[in-house]
Amino acid sequence: MNALKQWVTNSSEAINIRLVKAAPGTGDDEDEQDIIEFNPVFTYPMFGEQEQIFGYKDLAVNLEFASGSLASCFSMGYKEKKPTADKIYTTMKDFLPKDIIDNHDVFTQIAQRDYTEFKPMGTKVAEYRINHEGAENSVFESYQANFNTPRFLEYHRRLQCFAIFFIEGASFIEDTDEKWEVRLLFERLNEDGQETYNFVGYCNMYPYFYYPDQIRMRISQFLILPPYQQQGHGSRLYQSLYADFGSRKEVREMTVEDPNEDFSDLRDKNDMKHLTAKGVFKNLQAPIKSDRIEEVARTYKLTKRQVARCFELALLGSLDKRNKAQYKAFRLQVKGRLYKHNAEALATLDKEERIEKLHETFLSVEEDYHRILALL
Repeated sequence: MNALKQWVTNSSEAINIRLVKAAPGTGDDEDEQDIIEFNPVFTYPMFGEQEQIFGYKDLAVNLEFASGSLASCFSMGYKEKKPTADKIYTTMKDFLPKDIIDNHDVFTQIAQRDYTEFKPMGTKVAEYRINHEGAENSVFESYQANFNTPRFLEYHRRLQCFAIFFIEGASFIEDTDEKWEVRLLFERLNEDGQETYNFVGYCNMYPYFYYPDQIRMRISQFLILPPYQQQGHGSRLYQSLYADFGSRKEVREMTVEDPNEDFSDLRDKNDMKHLTAKGVFKNLQAPIKSDRIEEVARTYKLTKRQVARCFELALLGSLDKRNKAQYKAFRLQVKGRLYKHNAEALATLDKEERIEKLHETFLSVEEDYHRILALL
């Protein structure tokens, strides 16, 4: 068994994603290029649930991307290889850009050209700066695009592999469906009088019919690349989407498809700040009636469930737990929502089990609310 283990490599650790900023004149010397390297989070769609590659020692798989245009290059190296080793490129190719190449010299030439020539596609909708080390000379710009936008279809086919690597359970969206809307985020730098752009992240959204004559915009995939995370870009991107949807009369509601915990936190944090700034929680006291929740949801184009959760967060944030009446009102507010949401499952339990299960769920929600409030 130990003899076999030395031929097994964790695929997420073996794969190196590299964003290459290759200014003209830097040549093929990596020491002269600005390269940011990181590993994928998920590789199980390619290599199975165990995320293992068999048949190599000291394996390194490099996926290089020009930092702006996302032109890409595949290469790999290893110390030893078994005749029965996994065919790595064959396994990965359906998830990689169709125009990926395997000639590093050619890739370097393309990256150098694109360093100065690449410009974002779509309509610029926002820009901002951040107070973060290393970003003093950066301006971040977001662009709105769809599959009819010139140059965007090819670009999307380059960037979509990042969804597989960093969003659990992600799959490619149907790029022949013209209803998809995509928001792109870039870093713009001015270096020696030359403007360059680096890809930071993106979000795609789909409009669903909302009776009788409006649409529900659903966020499907939302990603900030690892080198740009924990710098506020996710919140900026979310805020720009919210501002856009808020200004569009045809949009009735903004929803999210299967959000993970990180995105749920980002959403809660930004929705709470926005609703607080609008005075929604002023003089707040439980119980919050359903018509008030519906009114706020309609006004701010959020789902009723999200608004209800925000009210509960605000109640807990201002709660004096020593005041038993206040705490009971808060507890009943949360339990009422939880009961309605889980009524079918709870109906299968006897009364004592139902009460116990509901209270366990409440305590779990309360604990998570304290965690979220600490982020605000």
